[in-house]
Amino acid sequence: MDLRELATALQKAYPQGLPGERDALVTLLVQRGYSHQEAVELARALEAQGYAHFLPGERPRFVFTSRPLDLKALMRALDQEYKDFVGEGDEEEEALAFLAARLEGDRQVALEVLEALRGAGYVEKAYSPELVRDRLFFRFPEALRLYA
Repeated sequence: MDLRELATALQKAYPQGLPGERDALVTLLVQRGYSHQEAVELARALEAQGYAHFLPGERPRFVFTSRPLDLKALMRALDQEYKDFVGEGDEEEEALAFLAARLEGDRQVALEVLEALRGAGYVEKAYSPELVRDRLFFRFPEALRLYA
């Protein structure tokens, strides 16, 4: 199976990611009919190509995107640049605009990323006193900061 097709199918089946530790993806692929060896190779290939991303933390999960991307670089931009970014509209639209701008205008993948980060517990809606409105805040575990 083509990696892009598999990633798209996984993203549609698990829009907020596949809950579990690193072995969850291999287990899922074995359940889908692949041998253990094939499942391990597919999981590695999905990660290496940027279609699957493991997010550690309180709600660990694998997340999938329909196109390959460097999720760690995107999270680094959120952690460093988003704090200074003020978009128009509500907090959800603001975050999507920021993500889409860094994904060459791909709003669909931006939505996939936002849902995946939310599912992993990295997104929180809270009041921003300096902007006098609600805003999405992105908080990433220290485990990710070491590799970002």
